Amino acid sequence: MTEPVEVHRGDILWIECDPSVGSEPRKVRTCVVVSNNLANRHAAGVTVIPTLSYSATRAERPFLIDLRRPRSTLKAARVANASCIMTYDRMRVVSRAGRVGAEALRAIDRALAIHLAIAEP
Repeated sequence: MTEPVEVHRGDILWIECDPSVGSEPRKVRTCVVVSNNLANRHAAGVTVIPTLSYSATRAERPFLIDLRRPRSTLKAARVANASCIMTYDRMRVVSRAGRVGAEALRAIDRALAIHLAIAEP
């Protein structure tokens, strides 16, 4: 996106993740915004978790969140990976891909709490 994009927690964005190193997300991929809206309004970066293709096995893992409809507006069946929290510069945002629903956002909060070993919200 050439102009600054308005970003909100729960948005799903296409982000250019390359160059990446090791197990970091690669290529242009969809990511769910997990940073708070105050930071999203003022910071140069946006904190996200990447998505992966859906499988029943993946969806059972406590740090992977099912994003199939109606939990998000994505057309493709995806899961969000709360074990891979990344902050990218806004210049890496390519476009908007959709939004997660309230239930999925609560599940993301729980998965982040599990991954970070903090009390659940």
